[in-house]
Amino acid sequence: MFMRMTMNLLVLLLQNLVGTPVLLAVASYVLTALALYTVARRRGLKNPWLAWIPVADSWLLGSLSDQYRYVVKGEHTHRRAFLLFFRILTVVLTLSLLGLVGSLCFQVFGGMMRQDVIPDLLLMQIFRQATSLLVVGLPLLGISIAYCVFRFMSLYDVYMSMEPENAVLFLVLSILFRITEPFFLFFSRNKDGGMPPRKEPEEAPDEHPNDWVDTQEDEL
Repeated sequence: MFMRMTMNLLVLLLQNLVGTPVLLAVASYVLTALALYTVARRRGLKNPWLAWIPVADSWLLGSLSDQYRYVVKGEHTHRRAFLLFFRILTVVLTLSLLGLVGSLCFQVFGGMMRQDVIPDLLLMQIFRQATSLLVVGLPLLGISIAYCVFRFMSLYDVYMSMEPENAVLFLVLSILFRITEPFFLFFSRNKDGGMPPRKEPEEAPDEHPNDWVDTQEDEL
């Protein structure tokens, strides 16, 4: 009876430890994707559905930043391209690093279980794997930092386009408490406080291009 209660308690604890982060991750994904999709669609960007695709959503965030820089400051930036490039590299190097860590653990524990293993040979293999970890890990660290810098720069532009009076506060809180970012984006998704007024067309609206769109926008 006592063992059954202990097992039930452990299962419940494990569910809470695993379930809560998963629910938060799903909620964060949905709120962020819905916010980016809504803003991109309202502002006439191409392929707003990219907001729902992991990795590709970086392109859309960068496109919103580029649009803001274009219509407000007249600058042609390409943050969307940098964000997508760094994001893809981050994913590839992260998967490579996980594979190397798994291989290292397999060699260490496998060598400990075997009786006929040569200690010097095992140490050499471990050292080789550890060197590979450094070769992959150090570039991953640098690329991750570069990605974060470009992402927060783009996020600041998006906040400025929505609520310029709160952009700095939103950015600081998003950096310190990442869980706040989806809520800021979601609840501000219908605001354009930092964007210039749209030009009123004199003729049929369909005959005039969207004046908020960067005419030099790259194709994905």
